[in-house]
Amino acid sequence: MNISELLSLLEYKIIWPCKFGFYKLIYKVDDKTVLFADPYSNDLTDNMVPIYTALQNRGGFNLVKCFNAPITTAPNLVGKIRGRINRGKVYDKFLKAYAKAGTVFLTESMLSAYAVKPRQGTRVVQLWHGSGAFKKWGYSTLDKSFGASRKSATRFPMHNCYSLVPVSASEIIPHWAEAFGCDASIIKPLGVPRTDEFFNGDLKSHDFEGKKVILYAPTFRGNNVILAHNDDCLDIEALHSALGDDYVLLLKMHPFVKNSIAIPESCKGFCLDISDIPTNKALKMADILITDYSSIIFEYSLLGRPMVFYPYDLESFVGERDFYYPYESFVPGPIAKTQDSLVSTLLSLDASAGASRSVAFADTYMSACDGHSTERILSALGLIGGNNS
Repeated sequence: MNISELLSLLEYKIIWPCKFGFYKLIYKVDDKTVLFADPYSNDLTDNMVPIYTALQNRGGFNLVKCFNAPITTAPNLVGKIRGRINRGKVYDKFLKAYAKAGTVFLTESMLSAYAVKPRQGTRVVQLWHGSGAFKKWGYSTLDKSFGASRKSATRFPMHNCYSLVPVSASEIIPHWAEAFGCDASIIKPLGVPRTDEFFNGDLKSHDFEGKKVILYAPTFRGNNVILAHNDDCLDIEALHSALGDDYVLLLKMHPFVKNSIAIPESCKGFCLDISDIPTNKALKMADILITDYSSIIFEYSLLGRPMVFYPYDLESFVGERDFYYPYESFVPGPIAKTQDSLVSTLLSLDASAGASRSVAFADTYMSACDGHSTERILSALGLIGGNNS
């Protein structure tokens, strides 16, 4: 065990439990205090926004935020020290709020939450940041190059404090129970809050009149958040040459990725980087989605539009992380593993057939998403009255 692991063990086993124990002595649980926390975000995440807004509009709740994203610098000694100091501040703030909260909403892993037992009267809801069940995570990836080791998972148990885990469909419950190492009884097909807007309002939103809009939204590469990066695997000039001016290509990188794809000067009118805009807005802009292993396919399927899959490194990705379903029979669209194949697939794409595949996919993996997910989740928690099912 190295120094970093020893310090983490000290935090997990002693420092955080002691701090939480102290805060429990001086604070009581307040049913009306609702905590929103995510260690990788600096504000409410897209699944938190509808929940927060609904409670804010209803009134009578003390809504508390705990974010302040940690510093994700290069993994050198100075960067690691800065990151650990910042993480300590964030987690101390969390533990203080955790001791008071009647309900806690998370959308990512929260180590300090796993290090202590929730107080009686406190409910922890894991909204998670991805829908459906596609690439593996959590306990499903132990001892893989992407995941933690079994020894580490034994030392630092994960996902052990949840009271409720809302998901997008009954079909995926067993996979989430495996990923979180929890009892399937707490996983409920109540829907995904951020999908509600797909059922309320305009679903077509872009300013590229007369052109087909292609959205390229890959997942990240790398074994952890700090090392997350994007491969330079897309030949934008070749796509422009083949598709011509009838198309627009939009790029949206995963939020963990800091390096964007370089857009050639000659393609500035054809290709735009929209990584900074909200995911739902980006999806609404697209006539066609190109992705690889991103769970964005689940939300996009609700729009009933065609998808193309570009898994140029499929074999290595399977070895590093793997999937809950066989990739090639699971994805709802044609697969192109090379740049040339991607171009020909786009030019020959049957949009109607692609749309039908998306609809069928949504019926299976997003069946609990109907525009009332937020209301159903809050009702199940007793935070609002009524029950839309």
